Amino acid sequence: MNNLKLVIAFGLLVLAAGCATEESIIEPPSKSTLGERTYEQSPALNLNQNQNKPGTSASITVSDTLSFEDALSKALLENPGLQSYGWQMRVREAERIQASLLPNPRLQAEMENFGGTKQFEGLDNREITIRLSQKILLGADKLKQKRLADANKQLAGWDYETQRLEVLTGVTKSYISALEAQKQWQQQKELVKVANKLYKSIAAQVEAGKVSKLVQTKANVELARARIDLDNARSSFATTRSNLASYWGSRNPRFQQLSGQLAPPTPLPDYSSLTGFIERNPNVARWSAEIQQREADLDLQRAEGVPDINITGGYKRFEDAGAEAALVGVSIPLPFFDRNQGDIKAAKYRLNQADAQRRAVETETSRDLQQAYNRLQSAQHEVQQLEEEVLPGAQEAFKAAQIGYRQGKFDYLEVLDAQRTLFASRTRHIQALAEYHRSVADVERLIGTPLSEVRIEE
Repeated sequence: MNNLKLVIAFGLLVLAAGCATEESIIEPPSKSTLGERTYEQSPALNLNQNQNKPGTSASITVSDTLSFEDALSKALLENPGLQSYGWQMRVREAERIQASLLPNPRLQAEMENFGGTKQFEGLDNREITIRLSQKILLGADKLKQKRLADANKQLAGWDYETQRLEVLTGVTKSYISALEAQKQWQQQKELVKVANKLYKSIAAQVEAGKVSKLVQTKANVELARARIDLDNARSSFATTRSNLASYWGSRNPRFQQLSGQLAPPTPLPDYSSLTGFIERNPNVARWSAEIQQREADLDLQRAEGVPDINITGGYKRFEDAGAEAALVGVSIPLPFFDRNQGDIKAAKYRLNQADAQRRAVETETSRDLQQAYNRLQSAQHEVQQLEEEVLPGAQEAFKAAQIGYRQGKFDYLEVLDAQRTLFASRTRHIQALAEYHRSVADVERLIGTPLSEVRIEE
C-alpha cells in the first residue's frame, strides 16, 4: 500500500513537471511582417497532399483537343514535382507534431547487495531500488521548437508556391510553343497546297508549250522542299506536344491538337509600374518567412543553452530490515563549459546571412525583370511592324505576282520569290507572337501578378 501511494505521488510529480514544461511564455513578436500568407487553402495543394487518401483522387480527362485551361489544371493536379512538395508539407506538419511532444519519463530499477560473500551471500540482504525521472525544460524549448516547426511549415508553403508558379509558367510557355508549332504546321500545309497548285499550272503550260521543261523542274523541286518542311513541322508539333504533356507526367500525349489563338499584343505598362510588384515574387517574398525561421532557430539555440533539470522519485526496499524508504532527487548540468555558445553564434550568422541573401535575390529578380521586359517590348514592336507593314506588303506583292504571271508579265522566279517572302513573313509573325506571349509569361512569373492587374499609366 505504501508503495502504491509512493508511485501515485511521484506520478503527480511527473505530471506537474510536464505542465511546467508546457507553461506559456510571453514572447515578443518577430519584426518580420511579410510571408504571413499561408497556402493551406490552395485546392491544388490540398489535392497534392492527399493523393494517397481514399476519396481524394482527382484527375482531368484530356480529349483530342486540349484547351489552355485544362492544361493548367491538369498540371496543377498531376505534376510530379508539385506532388512531392505536397508531401513536403505533410513532412513539416509531422515535424510540428513531434516538436510539441514532451520528453518521456524514464523508469529505472536495480537490485544490489546479493550474490556476494558472507552477509551478502544469497538474497537475504538485497536492496531493491525503483526510480522514475522526468526532464523539465527550463528554457521553454518545446515552445520554441514549435515556433521553429511552424516557420519551417510556412517556408514549405512558400516552396510550394514557388514551384507552383514555375509549373504554371512552364505549362504556359510550353502550350504557347505547341500552339506555335501547330500554327506553323497548318501554314506549311497551306504552302504545300499553293506550291502544288502552282506546279500543276506550270505543268499544264509545259504541255501547251508555253514554258520550258526547266521551269516545271524548278517548281517540282520547290514542291518537294515544301513537303519536307511539312514533315519537319509535323515532327516539331509532336515534340512540343510531348513536352507539354510531360508537365503532368504523361509520356504519350492523348490530345492531337490545341484550341486557342495567339492573341495580338496589348498595351504594356511602364517598367517603373512593374518594379513595385517584385515583392509578390515568391522567391523574394519567401525571405521574410526565411528570416522568421532563422529568428526562431536563434531563439531555440538560446533556449538550449539553459540547462534542463531532471527530477527523480522512487522507493527503496531493504530486504534484511524488511523496511522501505522514499527517494527524491534532482540533477542539473553545470554550464561551466558548454552553454551552446557556438550554435547560438552560428544561428546569429545565419540570420545575418539571410538578410544579405534577400537583397541578392531582389537584385537578381530586378535584373531578370528588366531583361524580360526588354524582350517583351521587342517582341511587341516586331509583331506590330509585321502586322502593319510587312504582312500587308508581302500579301499584296504575292497577289500581284500571281496576276502578272498569268498575264505573262512576270516569270516563275518572281512568283516564287513573292511566295517565299509571304510565307516567311507569316512564319516570322507566328514566331514573334509566340515570343511575345512567352515574354509575358516570364514577366508575370517575375512579378507574381498578371499583367492585366497592373495599371497602365495614361
